[in-house]
Amino acid sequence: MNVKLVTNGVKNSSHPIVIGLVYTMGIVFVLTLLFALILYFTSLSDSTLPIISYIVTAVALLFGGYQAGKKAESKGWYYGGLVGIIYGIVLAMISYLGFAIAMNLKQLSLVVLAFLFGAFGGMIGVNTKNK
Repeated sequence: MNVKLVTNGVKNSSHPIVIGLVYTMGIVFVLTLLFALILYFTSLSDSTLPIISYIVTAVALLFGGYQAGKKAESKGWYYGGLVGIIYGIVLAMISYLGFAIAMNLKQLSLVVLAFLFGAFGGMIGVNTKNK
């Protein structure tokens, strides 16, 4: 008995969004740890933390979107963008639940930027040839 998985044009059994989110979270974890060590062992001030967190998030979303687009092999902007939206919503929920920061224009703009970075990474990933 052969069982065929319907994946709407997506190859393999793991979903591109899951792959993208795993890569994004992994990169955020590693880069955050790296920058925490750099801040601890150097004389960088704490005022650089917001800039560092934005850079870490942007790099992670680009690479997560890239992996989602590469995995999907089509509609890279869609899968990468969904990775960005999900990641942005998770961050907004953590801000709300952990720090009582309600959804405002800044939070919404961060979700939109997360979508854009993820979508751009997905477009690059879809156009990369598997070798």
